[in-house]
Amino acid sequence: MLLSARMLDGVGDVNTFDTVPNLKLTAGDTPVQIYFQLIDASKDTDFSEVRPAGRRYMPAVGATVSARLEHIDAAKVVTRACTQPFPQDSSIWLLTTVPADWLRGTVTLRLTVTEGDRTIKGSVRAAILIAVED
Repeated sequence: MLLSARMLDGVGDVNTFDTVPNLKLTAGDTPVQIYFQLIDASKDTDFSEVRPAGRRYMPAVGATVSARLEHIDAAKVVTRACTQPFPQDSSIWLLTTVPADWLRGTVTLRLTVTEGDRTIKGSVRAAILIAVED
């Protein structure tokens, strides 16, 4: 198991979304709803010609997901509990930022999935790109 995630854009429901390599935001846009789909990156790799690579991962009922948003300034890190917006698909999760979150530049998404006494960690580099307007 190699935990990772696909970033989702244009999310309407469990069947309506686009997968994107990263989300593009503007600094100061808050609150922002960040949707992502958990995947097992060790499955359906590029070699199997499946696009996008990785198989969706549906954690066990009652699982929790927390996300840590990191960038070059280690002093400014955001950690949040994620929610499950669609009970019928436990692979899709939602992270909501708040106005106090100081996010800029290229952000790495670090994930922790807790299923009972099992904890799985993973990350997505350059998951979110946050531009600063002049």
